[in-house]
Amino acid sequence: MHPVTRILPRLAAAACLALALTACGGGGDDGSVTFDIGIIVAGEPLSSGHIHSGSSQSISVYAGESLQLDASEPVVWSLQVAGTSVAGSGTTVYYGGIGVTIDTLSASRILVDTFDTRSFTTPVALTFTATSTYDSAVVAVVTVYVYY
Repeated sequence: MHPVTRILPRLAAAACLALALTACGGGGDDGSVTFDIGIIVAGEPLSSGHIHSGSSQSISVYAGESLQLDASEPVVWSLQVAGTSVAGSGTTVYYGGIGVTIDTLSASRILVDTFDTRSFTTPVALTFTATSTYDSAVVAVVTVYVYY
């Protein structure tokens, strides 16, 4: 067998492996890809509201205000209220004197409506976690404190 015909299948296999590895993402933010979450409260973007991969931010809103969380790429949003996971677009949760309705607007954006169901003195913490659908190592957390 000619040496070139023996080496061609090996070269093809190496090229396929190299392409597969470059497409996998590699886990985490290497600086060349920007992942962040923008925050809009009551229709106004927060100037300090961009959260990057691996970080978290806390914000405060009043019951009755709406907010939008918008990631720079498709994500899976998860919500915890008082340590309990809540799932599903259109879901309304009642806890500690507030109601919270979550609606999915796109693959990267959610709308959160808050309202009071009774007066309360202690703010209610809502923890939103965004996990990239491209790379599950890319995660950011937003904690929203809802006040009366």
